[in-house]
Amino acid sequence: MNKLLVLLFLYRALFASEIGDKVLICGIARNVEKAVANTISSIEKLGGKFQEYHVIIYENNSKDTTAKLFQKWAKKNKHVTFISEHIREKKMVKFLSMGVMNRYELMARARNKVLDIAMQDTYADYKYVIWADLDFLHPWDIDNIVATILHPEKEWDAVFANGFYDLLAYRDAEFPLGFELLGSRYWGVLDEMRARLMIDKKGPWKRVYSAFGGLAIYKREALKGCKYSGVVTKDLEKMMELYLQSLNPKTCYYDLYQELRNFFPVVNLEKGLLNRAKYPNEVGVRLCHPLGLGKIVWFSCTDNYTLPAICEHIPLHASMALHGYDKLFVNPRLISRQDAIVDAVGEGRSLEEAVEAAVQYARKKYDLNTFRKIYKVAIRSIHTDIEKDQVIQYTVVAEIYYYFDR
Repeated sequence: MNKLLVLLFLYRALFASEIGDKVLICGIARNVEKAVANTISSIEKLGGKFQEYHVIIYENNSKDTTAKLFQKWAKKNKHVTFISEHIREKKMVKFLSMGVMNRYELMARARNKVLDIAMQDTYADYKYVIWADLDFLHPWDIDNIVATILHPEKEWDAVFANGFYDLLAYRDAEFPLGFELLGSRYWGVLDEMRARLMIDKKGPWKRVYSAFGGLAIYKREALKGCKYSGVVTKDLEKMMELYLQSLNPKTCYYDLYQELRNFFPVVNLEKGLLNRAKYPNEVGVRLCHPLGLGKIVWFSCTDNYTLPAICEHIPLHASMALHGYDKLFVNPRLISRQDAIVDAVGEGRSLEEAVEAAVQYARKKYDLNTFRKIYKVAIRSIHTDIEKDQVIQYTVVAEIYYYFDR
């Protein structure tokens, strides 16, 4: 009897999960067939670290075999929920608040499809929700995902990967202003922001207002009542007022924001959508809420947008903060796709060698016309006077890979 108990104990110890809690692993996908094998392998390895795992993936309108590959996996693996849709543009537009096709709302809609399932009572006893981009061609950083949960440096509600290439979702006390307030001028300061925001991979966790970096770990409790949005929300407006009250105007491009307010017309949008025929160029917008006109002037009504656009992660995190879940951090050791590539390509190489490696990679992946187009955009970041600065070298190569892999 004693031997049997010993054997049972050893069996449980050998096969026990590292994390004694349940996790939901979530993602959205389109045209990522080349990454599906790595996604499946990484998710199953990560899921095995937990007491139990379930996967929720949403896909729409893929032109390759993405949907078929994930459907095949869902049939084999009982832990997988896969939702696939094919929606024509005329129908899709009806789901979008702007009334025009735009990436921000499309991404938000897709993520909310997954989030709605994740927050169902069926998964009430799942403690964690992990979101990841599903176009990674390299294995996920599973060891540091597990370490983040088992050995946290801080009390946390969400922890994000150190993906400095992805600043669209990034906001902190030093840089609370993004595209939504700086408009098209935002793209002109991105290189400088990347250089200033490089995070020491051996440093402490960094407190942020919002981030993503290709991978995020949430406590499910913190997501209750929150939604993704591709347009500015009431919750974001409330949080932005607080952010602006506490900022240092000298360090975060606030002077640029003030210039925009003084130079461009400002429209009080009391109801409906912005009339693009009347305001064809860049314009500031104040939104009207039940309690009156908002205090923030938004400058992301560019192109044909009829409402202020926003990266879908930022309204989600604003809602979390308003609900009291504002302990958001970037873990410098949790590395996402582009940063891993940068380390591999940039280490021990000159800028020219790193760029050439990126170019060769892209030539194999894209047809000539597509390659010329994206290379022209990426190459704008390369300047002859930055070769001595390794940090900016890495930033340049990361940006090239970002354009090549998105």
